[in-house]
Amino acid sequence: MFTVYADKDIFEEIILYNDTRPAWYSILCNHSEVCLNMKDEELLNEQVPGTIIFEFIKANGGRTPIALKDFFDTITEEPETIIQKPRSVFLLNISEEEADILQKKYGVIVQCKETLDGSVLKGTYFKELPEGTKLELENKNGWQYLINFSIPPSNAMIISDDWLFKNEENSMIVGEQNLVDLIDSLLPAELGAVYQILIVSRDQDRSAKKCNQLAGNLMSKIKMLRTYLINVEIVFAETLHKRKLFLNYMSITCDKGFAMFALSDMKTIRSHNDFRYEKIFERNGSINGDTVYESDTILLEMILKNCNSIGEYIRNKCADPNKRIYGDCNPDKSINNRLLHHI
Repeated sequence: MFTVYADKDIFEEIILYNDTRPAWYSILCNHSEVCLNMKDEELLNEQVPGTIIFEFIKANGGRTPIALKDFFDTITEEPETIIQKPRSVFLLNISEEEADILQKKYGVIVQCKETLDGSVLKGTYFKELPEGTKLELENKNGWQYLINFSIPPSNAMIISDDWLFKNEENSMIVGEQNLVDLIDSLLPAELGAVYQILIVSRDQDRSAKKCNQLAGNLMSKIKMLRTYLINVEIVFAETLHKRKLFLNYMSITCDKGFAMFALSDMKTIRSHNDFRYEKIFERNGSINGDTVYESDTILLEMILKNCNSIGEYIRNKCADPNKRIYGDCNPDKSINNRLLHHI
């Protein structure tokens, strides 16, 4: 379940003035495990008629917030702790400037009372892309044309596309430059921590030498995109049927995958495709089915299971075709990407 770490008075303000904070109110009441900056005994003392916490518990079928005073103390002493919760949000009693600094430095959502805005977790965009369509507007072409919206904070990314590296044009792999340009369109301008990227795709029967070369090229190009440190892990293996890209608070789906643009100009659609992005609580009503957060979690669990299986196979045997792992993984071939470790 989605986790919200909140100071007590901010939590109470959202619940008490729910008509002015409808997005956060819905998320807290319907989709979240709420962790409060309180001691156990303090929380217990609030569970009496007339308190906001009591009314929240009563209105939500007995679901009780969790007291986590020690964790909040750790955040105060070691702010970098928040990077360990990449799919959670933090609503803290700090200044607007401090919230902005933490958010930009660690790539997670941090808001204070003055900046409360649940709409950061809502939003969607869809575009049908017939073959031959050229995406260009002023100085924005191709992926920059499509990724022309507000992106929530992020510190990690996962790209899963079975056929990303299948096609070639003039002996160049179409998906390679497409992937680099796509990642460039999504990376934050600044970050005070290591950004983690995981790429999962079939090797398309390439030899170990060619896979190693492709992985090396990708790692070199991606790491040069920003001045902050970027770790890249590449798993050559069968993956999800859906072509998906996951960030901390949103995901992108392309029906025909991410090798979308012709290498000749990187703005012409190669074959009929589409593009959709959704933030994790774009769907959060009772009649909307799974939230994006829930459906993405299911897919991330599948990717984690697959990566663990490939790593175990390599440890027990050796890297075989379509069972290879390269890059900044651990020596035992286990994956570091924090989006997988948070599910």
